[in-house]
Amino acid sequence: MAKKETEKTEPETEGEEAEEALVASELDERTHAEMLMLYHEAVKTSRFGKMQQWRSMAIGVTSIFGLGVLGAHVSEDSFLFRLSQFLAVLIGLAAVYLIVFYQFWQNNERDKLVRIMARLSNLSQSIRGMSSGREASLRRFVVLGFMILVILGAVALMIAYLQQLPPPPPRPH
Repeated sequence: MAKKETEKTEPETEGEEAEEALVASELDERTHAEMLMLYHEAVKTSRFGKMQQWRSMAIGVTSIFGLGVLGAHVSEDSFLFRLSQFLAVLIGLAAVYLIVFYQFWQNNERDKLVRIMARLSNLSQSIRGMSSGREASLRRFVVLGFMILVILGAVALMIAYLQQLPPPPPRPH
């Protein structure tokens, strides 16, 4: 019976220790509410930036392939053929620029989140700290690299495709 009594008291002490370990934030209610609002906005903005990155990539690749179709249907000697290649490179560079721009924007929002988390309870901090910062950064840069490679690959594929097209048949005079 002594074992049962000690077994009953052990879970109670663990629960008490968990409650005692909680350190609430030192912010007053209004400031705490403001921090939560800022946190929510930073998360929302970061998600928006990521969505814009994917949209920039999708629109860029679609435009590049559209220009490839246009270039395939005009003569190699025409101005439109050369213009389609030039615009494909320009659109590709613009898409890469936007993707990198939105990555820096997201980094700023993540910095805000880190500063806000420092003001919240230790429980919030420990839950947020469960994922590795290095691992998350590595994932972000792998995805960023993938997006850039897709865009540059689309430009290279389009130009290579247009260069390998057979010459048009000679026109009858």
